[in-house]
Amino acid sequence: MTANRLDDGKFYLIDNWPGEPTNGPNPSSWTTYAATAAFAVGTKRLVYDDTNHGWSTLIYLRFQKGSAAVAAVKSICAPYITDVATAGAWYNVTNTGDSTTTNIGPICIALGTCTDAYYGWFWCGGVCPVDTISGLDGVYTTSGSVAACQGMQLVAASSLLTFTLVDANTGSNGLGLCSAFALAADTTG
Repeated sequence: MTANRLDDGKFYLIDNWPGEPTNGPNPSSWTTYAATAAFAVGTKRLVYDDTNHGWSTLIYLRFQKGSAAVAAVKSICAPYITDVATAGAWYNVTNTGDSTTTNIGPICIALGTCTDAYYGWFWCGGVCPVDTISGLDGVYTTSGSVAACQGMQLVAASSLLTFTLVDANTGSNGLGLCSAFALAADTTG
């Protein structure tokens, strides 16, 4: 099956999560998830990526498994709406398309394989940090409508989340409403 894709160096994420990056100790592994929080949820750190020539923001969150398969490295996650609506737990994220905010708002990408109800680090802003997390290198699935120099958002497709071009006709335009920005058009392959 052929899918549309966008290389990790051809887009960056827009950090729509609350809080600012802070100084402090970094984890011994960015890709390990644990049942007990080792950092305060929402903690952000900056790392510089020489390959993609820019800063990346990483955020500490809690993964909550929905109906989708367990999230692995490169899985796109967003706030788990059920938790946000009932408990205000904005820091719980899932990769289940029907359980997330899919039009606008914060997104993040898993740095490793997530276990249900475990805490860990996610990429939430800036360029793809492939120098720090080699598993993020490569291509990401798109909807087949991403053009160069355009904002992107998430779209639910079954239980998969993909990037799509923001539709200016629906009012979902402007960088403040985008989750990512495409530097190039997506390609088939």
